[in-house]
Amino acid sequence: MRFFMLVVLSVLLISGCSTFEGRYQKDTKLIIEYLLYDFPLPETTEIKRDQTVVMGTGGNWAGRISIHDASTPAELLKFFSKNVVDNGWELSASTVSDQIILVFSKDSRIATVEILRDSYLKSSDFFSSGTDVTISVHHPNAIGNQRPFDGYVEPVTQN
Repeated sequence: MRFFMLVVLSVLLISGCSTFEGRYQKDTKLIIEYLLYDFPLPETTEIKRDQTVVMGTGGNWAGRISIHDASTPAELLKFFSKNVVDNGWELSASTVSDQIILVFSKDSRIATVEILRDSYLKSSDFFSSGTDVTISVHHPNAIGNQRPFDGYVEPVTQN
């Protein structure tokens, strides 16, 4: 009986953690979809929360969203090139090599998409594969003074 209770408790704890993780992914994805309402993400995207930073509110936000997707870099290049442009963004620049960089602009906002195949060596699971993507969005009002140190005088130190 004691063994049975231990097994049941273990199963509940493990399933509770996975439920929390699933709920966190869904909540985070909703927030990011709200912020990126006009910048589509693949449906199979998994958000990497420890590498995602979002600052600001409303339309004046800036940040970096890191995601992992099972798609290949070529599939993601095709996805972003088509779907982002279909949502009114303009492709401003691109670089395609071992890392793919796409730069989009819309309404004074700049979005940089970096696509990089996940390395087996850095992956937490040796057999997992996929692609890491970092999307950085910048709003023109996110950065104020371009020369914040103009007029700054270095204090004199005495030896």
